Amino acid sequence: MKSTFLLFVLFFISSQFSFSQREIGSYIHHVEIGPLMGKLNDDDRINLSFQTFHGVQIDYHNRVGFFVGLDTYPGFRLMPLGFGWRHELNPAKKYTLNFALDVGYGTSCLEKREIENNREAWYEGGGMVAPAIGIRKKSKKGRHSFTWMLGYKRQHAASFEGFGTIGRPPIGGINPGFDSVLEESYIFNNLSLRWGIVF
Repeated sequence: MKSTFLLFVLFFISSQFSFSQREIGSYIHHVEIGPLMGKLNDDDRINLSFQTFHGVQIDYHNRVGFFVGLDTYPGFRLMPLGFGWRHELNPAKKYTLNFALDVGYGTSCLEKREIENNREAWYEGGGMVAPAIGIRKKSKKGRHSFTWMLGYKRQHAASFEGFGTIGRPPIGGINPGFDSVLEESYIFNNLSLRWGIVF
């Protein structure tokens, strides 16, 4: 429920800054949503991804800017942030090939740190990269466009569980206050399907 509310708020706020101009230097807003499909411990998984891209038209074909989003994974959520590039092969046509590349970091700022007696558990995000290819279709009046993208998203993340006495001096390379820390690293290789609107 909280994730759905956050998606609505992000979409509402970002859509307030949309414009339809396509001149060089004009503002571009691209909102996308869709599933992330992959495996975790040999089990199939399908997770939700939402992203909003804010950029500038730098020439007839290309746009560059930054993005922010929300990805759900089994047991936790990440908020990807970073820089993106968009390319339209034939912008003047109603239908054209569309290319995208996003590079950034998935932060775990939405996840709470669990503290219980001498145990603490938390998640940390990591680097991500997401190339994609798809089709862009202009609306009848040309004020906005629709996109359908097929892509790949590689996301690094980790979970930690620490045990110890708070306030105890650090032992070796272990985090301060812990006698031991268990770390589990993840590399999520996702097939992504994204439906979007360009304003």
